[in-house]
Amino acid sequence: MPAILEDAVKKLKDKGYGESSAYAIATKTLQESGDLEKGTQKATKKGDRRGEMSAATRAKTRAQKYKKERKEGRKFERNTEGRD
Repeated sequence: MPAILEDAVKKLKDKGYGESSAYAIATKTLQESGDLEKGTQKATKKGDRRGEMSAATRAKTRAQKYKKERKEGRKFERNTEGRD
C-alpha cells in the first residue's frame, strides 16, 4: 500500500472513522487529487513523491502552489469548511 494512502487512512481512523470507511474516503480523495491511479490503490509518480514527504513538507509545497496561482491571477475554490 502506498505511504500516502497509509498516512491518510491513519488520520481518518484517528478522527473516528472505521477501517473500511477510512480506506474508501482516502482512496477516493487521493484518486481525485491524482495521487492514486483511477480505480486502483496504486500510487502515481506524484503520489510516490508526496508519500515520501512529511505532512509539513506537503503543506509547504501546497502553499507554494497556491501562491503561484494567486500571482498568475487564477483562483480555485477550495473547501475550507471546518477550518479555524
